[in-house]
Amino acid sequence: MRKPLVTRRCSLSQPAHSDKPALRQLFANEQTRMFLGGKQSPAAIETRCARVTTETGVYHAVVRSSRTNEFLGLLSLAPCHQGEDMEVSYEFLPEYWGQGYAEEALNAFLPFAMQELNLTSLLAETQLQNIRSIRLLQKLGMQQTRQLERFGEQQVVYRLDL
Repeated sequence: MRKPLVTRRCSLSQPAHSDKPALRQLFANEQTRMFLGGKQSPAAIETRCARVTTETGVYHAVVRSSRTNEFLGLLSLAPCHQGEDMEVSYEFLPEYWGQGYAEEALNAFLPFAMQELNLTSLLAETQLQNIRSIRLLQKLGMQQTRQLERFGEQQVVYRLDL
């Protein structure tokens, strides 16, 4: 992402070293981690921050308020667990849940990322108990393709085709 994508309320940009404090806060937040495998160690958080700001072959976008520049969350597009498809994921600080920020940011990010990578489809996976995430994926036009067990939890996989 060469220049920021801007929506009505959000600005999406490539993660920078200066984003690490906000990323640490996101990755350490217990509510955010509830459906993402639980609490992480400080070392795991540092490793993940370093990966987000330097990783190649993966698209990350820091989401900020376009009005206040406040950090809201992170979007990612990376190879799926099986390696054959690309998977979108998103994490937002809990104080921004339920306000439409994730939907707004993803509606800008997904077409950009799919065009940039010349994709015709992508996947998203969430825990079956993560009702908010499931609703979001459905609003984005994604269709459920299967359920499986991964990380000791029932997961549901959604697909978006262009």
